[in-house]
Amino acid sequence: MEYSTTALHSSKPRVEPVFVSQEIFAKALEENVSDRFRIILFTEGKFTAQINEVFVQVITPAVMCLNEKDLLKIPAEEQLQIKCREFLFNPKFLNKKLNFENILQKGTDAESEVIENRMLLKTHINSRELNYFRYINPEDARHINGLMEKAHFELCEQNSGWWPCKTRSFLTEILFFNAQLFELKQNANKEVTFFAAGSDFKPILDYIARSYDQKITLENLCSEFGTNRTDLNKLFKEKTGMTAIKYVIDLRLRIARSLLKDTDLPVERIAEQTGFSDSTHLERLFKQKYQMSPGEVR
Repeated sequence: MEYSTTALHSSKPRVEPVFVSQEIFAKALEENVSDRFRIILFTEGKFTAQINEVFVQVITPAVMCLNEKDLLKIPAEEQLQIKCREFLFNPKFLNKKLNFENILQKGTDAESEVIENRMLLKTHINSRELNYFRYINPEDARHINGLMEKAHFELCEQNSGWWPCKTRSFLTEILFFNAQLFELKQNANKEVTFFAAGSDFKPILDYIARSYDQKITLENLCSEFGTNRTDLNKLFKEKTGMTAIKYVIDLRLRIARSLLKDTDLPVERIAEQTGFSDSTHLERLFKQKYQMSPGEVR
């Protein structure tokens, strides 16, 4: 698919290298778009994505900023449970002097427009440094989605000849917002867990990402994946530095922390939603990990 927008009311053929989707299922996402940067807002679902050579567990809402070389893979069996929205653009849509080569150059010898936009696009340029993904709160997600909706309206309706300029302004707002969001959440992103790719490990991550809110034991993990306790824990130790059940608990705590910070759900409800037996169990383990109570975090 060519992710561009054609002018509807122009006397001369005109195509702008920009496209904004409506809310879609992840099945519609392509693994790679070789001539576009992508901003993907994930609004619903939980899954393990592969980005280039690493895995990352995605808990929505979340935002992902990819460049033209990045490869995104999402489990086929999960794609119809994941909702998202996508903003695709070529750098030259922001400024005709930009291209995929000069936006990567360093130093101050380039033209001012190029230097300024390097900062604006840093979340895409640095994506191979694992700077491409953030968990975000619902308010941030609504803001990004609102700007995407405005850009989508301009591209579809083209009510005036200013539609490319208006779309560019909304894109710029999103890029500025993401740059600030990623910088502010630099420490928070330590909660995001990346893993080296490995076909023996990914199905287990997918299973846990789908089932962390249910009862998970070492025995049912071994049964599900046809292995034994020793080999399973050895695999988890190699990949995560934790045993299998320690990893499950750590994931639940990270999700609980996000819910405490970004929602008004009572602790009892969060405990239930993240797979803990009760709020006392959550609070005890939470203090062990974060050295503070759920109430203090909130």
